[in-house]
This record gives sequence, structure tokens and C-alpha cells, in this order.
Amino acid sequence: MNYLGRKCVGGIMKQSLRLLTLDQIRAFVSVCEHGSFTNAAKDQSRTQTAVTRQIRAAEDILGEKLFHRCRGHFEGPTEAGEKLLPFAIKILAVLEDAWMCLERPGLKGTIRVGVMDDIDMNWLLELIGRFKALHPECDVTVISDFSTRLEKRLDQRELDVAIVKTLIRTQQGEVSNAHKTLRREPLLWAAGAGFGLRQREPLPLVLFHEGCVYRHHVIQRLESAGVPFRIAYEGQSYSHLRAAAAAGLGVTALAESQVAMGGLQSLVEVAGTRLDPLSDVEIAMKALHTRKNLALSGFMREVMRSSKQDRQAFCTSDNQVMTRLQELELA
Repeated sequence: MNYLGRKCVGGIMKQSLRLLTLDQIRAFVSVCEHGSFTNAAKDQSRTQTAVTRQIRAAEDILGEKLFHRCRGHFEGPTEAGEKLLPFAIKILAVLEDAWMCLERPGLKGTIRVGVMDDIDMNWLLELIGRFKALHPECDVTVISDFSTRLEKRLDQRELDVAIVKTLIRTQQGEVSNAHKTLRREPLLWAAGAGFGLRQREPLPLVLFHEGCVYRHHVIQRLESAGVPFRIAYEGQSYSHLRAAAAAGLGVTALAESQVAMGGLQSLVEVAGTRLDPLSDVEIAMKALHTRKNLALSGFMREVMRSSKQDRQAFCTSDNQVMTRLQELELA
């Protein structure tokens, strides 16, 4: 099935060129969103060779290179690729709208949604409210917890879908068809302005409670490097964690968006001791048996569309969730 016309888009298409296929557009967008051909292949449930073939075919049609490659390594989209990307996303969004419209009358059932406790609940609950307005016969249950616990509940089939954060280094092996990346950003060491450390003093840490993937990763990094440390503060609120670090209680580890939001400064060393770089963080949506549950499939598509429109959805502020839940009649 072909979709793109012969008109010029951002100067990269010529009237004499053939049409792009939807498979090529999906492959192109997936590579852009996942940052590599390998991850895009997992997202598309295809081999890397198949994805590469789709991209090369699209480049032949357009007469332009869409990605920079250096000795086989992916280095991001070219200028032509950057111009094409927003149009490609819009094309796929229109198709999703058509699919939702056709599916709408038949969506029924119960969806059990697990969300990491540091997500922007305003964004999520507005999304669920829109979904319920479109599909009033779907019941939605929301459970908030640490990502590690949510993944266990998902594996035990206590949840249908979970929005969780994981460290990129832990993504090994085959990724499920229902694994969709929503956001990726660096995890940074951070502290308040002017933070100092006395010589030979253990590094004071400001961390979440046990069960947080950040906490485990930070402790592992410090132990591997032989850096002595102590827990100076632990809690489960982002605002409290940022306030404790800003007040000078210790060093924390937060996603880049959280560091900027909290008025903190990123660190590469403390008192002459270099801190090992931390892994990138991925916010992902994971689910089971989406093909057997049309209601869940529809919900996941709505999450993907909304997350692309609102890139601040995962820059968390602590919100009053119960009031919103009651308003949406989800509690």
C-alpha cells in the first residue's frame, strides 16, 4: 500500500520518483525514534536486515540518504531525514486515527494499567479520560508503583499494560512486540550549587527507597569504582528528593529533565573523585497479549500518539492524583 504522493516535501522528493510504502515509512520513523537499526528491528518484530532493506529502498526512491552511517555505525538522521520525519509521523498518525475510528464501536473489556510512580499523572489521567469518552464500555484500573514491581506484576499477568522506566544497558535479547519506547534521556549525577565534600568523607547520597532502578544503578556504580558512600536521605517523592539535593544533603541521580526542573547542577566529579557515567533511561510501555485484546490495543495506540504530542509527559511534578481519579470516575 502506497501513501506518499509525488509532491515535494521539504525539498527531498522529486516528481519522477516512485511512491514510498507504509512499511518504509514505519521503518524510517522507528529507526529515528529508537536510535538504531537494531532497536527498530525489535520494535517492528523484524530482522535488522529487513529494516535496513526498507530504509535503503526508501533512500533509492527519494534519491537522498536518510541516515548518517560511519563504518556501519548509526549516527542519526541526515538533513533530508530530519525534514521527512515530521511528515512521516503525521502520515502514521492519520492511519492510527482511521484505525481507532473503525475500531471504536467494538472496544469493550477491562484494562489494568500500571504506571511508574514518577509519571506526570495529569497527562496520564487526561489521556485515560479521553479514551473512556471514546470507549465508554471499557473499564480502566490504574495502579502506581515502582517500575521494578510493575514489571513483576506484568510478568505475573496481574497487569495488562505498564508504563515503566528501565536503564538502557538492561535491554538485552529480544524485545516484545508490545514494547514501545516513549522517551529516552541521560541519567545524571546531580547536586545543589556549591555542594562540597570533606576529604575522605563518604559520598552522601540522596536516593529513592529500595526498589527504584536509579538507586540500584547508583550503588552498583559506586561499589564497582570503590567509592565509599552513605545514604543521607531516602524518600519516594521527586519534589522532596530534589529539595534535599538542592539543600546540600548529598548527591543524587536524576534524569536530565528532572535535573533542569529541580534547579540542580550535573556533576562529573566530587572532591577530585571522578564519578562513572550513568546509563541512559528509557520510558517504555510494555504489555501482554495485545492482539487478543482490542481494547488494550486501542489504549496503547492512544498512549503512543499522546506521548509524541506531549514530550513533557514524563517530566514529573508531584500532582494531586486522587481528585483527578474521582473526577474521571476511575477510583
